[in-house]
Amino acid sequence: MSLINKLKFIKKKLEGDDVYTFYFTRPKGLKHRAGQHGICILPGLYLPHPFTLSSSPDEKYVTITTHVNTGSRYKQKLMTMSRGDSILLFGPLFNFTFIEGVTEYVFLAQGIGITPFRSMLMYAHTKSLHVTTTLIHVDSKPHSFQKLTEQYATNASYPTNPEEFRAAVGSQKSSQHFYLSGSPRFVTSTKKLLLQQGVKPRSIHTDSFLGY
Repeated sequence: MSLINKLKFIKKKLEGDDVYTFYFTRPKGLKHRAGQHGICILPGLYLPHPFTLSSSPDEKYVTITTHVNTGSRYKQKLMTMSRGDSILLFGPLFNFTFIEGVTEYVFLAQGIGITPFRSMLMYAHTKSLHVTTTLIHVDSKPHSFQKLTEQYATNASYPTNPEEFRAAVGSQKSSQHFYLSGSPRFVTSTKKLLLQQGVKPRSIHTDSFLGY
């Protein structure tokens, strides 16, 4: 397994509003687990930028899904890439992944924080993992991944405001493992909510979504 891989750009797809998915070739040396990050270096930009890999390890292409209207030079560069352009991917990184022996998962996502769960739910489906997955994805409007995640999660709900989100989280058993992905503020507040509900700290797994 190589920790540095060169990926060639294939295409981009508009998912909705300013959210795009960017497709890259999958090099033979790239081995990653569903839910992990990669650190990317784009052509002409020398500082690295973290992105969640929204693709499952079994899919043909490596994909990154992100907002593009953020003023970020990285997002602007992604939008202007041409087919065949190359990026460097360092990683994969972090253990925001399925845990051997754990069978009950609750995925809590805010907005574009759905991306690691898209990867994990797709992987659980294709590998027929014996797990129960509950997805609670809060966003002000339906996300383009809703149809896929609703299909592959054991249970899924899509609250549109904080009150509905807290109510949905409050209905979950505290014995499950909870995965949090979204803005740093979302992750911090949701972790506090779970601790108040009696969830053990070791059962809370956080992804502050470094590229949010």
